Amino acid sequence: MPLTAERPITNSYPVEASGWDSAHTFFVEKCELECNEETGKYLTLTHAPRRGSMIFLRLLQPTSPGRSSPVAYHAQPIGVTREGQQQFRLKQVQPHRVSTDQANSKDQGKKWDANVGKRRGFRRSMCSSC
Repeated sequence: MPLTAERPITNSYPVEASGWDSAHTFFVEKCELECNEETGKYLTLTHAPRRGSMIFLRLLQPTSPGRSSPVAYHAQPIGVTREGQQQFRLKQVQPHRVSTDQANSKDQGKKWDANVGKRRGFRRSMCSSC
């Protein structure tokens, strides 16, 4: 029986990307998010986000009813396409946790932290494949 090497699964999702570009102008752009189980998430944009800034992605075809919440990412430049589009590797921004010292009690700190996450629209992941 021949051995076959399994190829990592790559999925593509239509998303809306937004953030601030290198000219300090806010942009909103429709593009494709590529998720690879082994190498992570990648995005190609016509805009170049400011170095060190966050970009926000929102699924255009949400998997749950209602409008999907945006997810924050840091975009690391990795190249430019022949057409001049910017390519990025994405790393999801993790919301900051509130320490119990900052809250009046342990329970209040947990409630506050959960509410901040909901209020800001943070989610664990945009796509389940990676």
